[in-house]
Amino acid sequence: MLQPNKGKSSSVMIETARLILRPFAPEDLDRLAAILADPGVVRYLPGGNPRTREQTDKTLQFIIGHWEQYGFGWWAITHKASRELIGWCGLKLIDTTREVEVLYLFARPYWGRGYATEAASASLRYGFQELGLDRIIALAVPENVVSRRVMEKLGMQYERTANYYNLDLAVYAITRQAFHPGQAAYILTRDQR
Repeated sequence: MLQPNKGKSSSVMIETARLILRPFAPEDLDRLAAILADPGVVRYLPGGNPRTREQTDKTLQFIIGHWEQYGFGWWAITHKASRELIGWCGLKLIDTTREVEVLYLFARPYWGRGYATEAASASLRYGFQELGLDRIIALAVPENVVSRRVMEKLGMQYERTANYYNLDLAVYAITRQAFHPGQAAYILTRDQR
């Protein structure tokens, strides 16, 4: 069972073959606001509408607060070659069920290149190896076949359709025993503060 972080803060980064998963910072607001203002990017998020800068700022504060409260969360995904913030990926505790969800979102120019699978695989590995989780779920609007395909590439299995975030969503899951990271690049660094 996950325990709250109890005030201990650490900055966790993961490097994969093409990406850097790093903590979000307040200075990411402008770039994140541009990503979340794209109707195509947010189409399948709750509400389905582009986010204003103010809404994005609240989201960013929530992400930072999740890390502070639980000691894990979702990372800013930076493209190694360009050093540009291209999206997010990581783990989120669902308060109502106490399940941990892997989630991902990328700017439109970075779709279809395998970045979601690469980042989500690193996030699953972190959840199982570092956090000791036994099971991680993923959620998708049933019509979001691209996201569902990523879940299947990760080895996640469809379980059911259920209500989360006031939406009927496809629920996929994977256990620690079923997860196989393979030979994917994965370098974890932790800066204790």
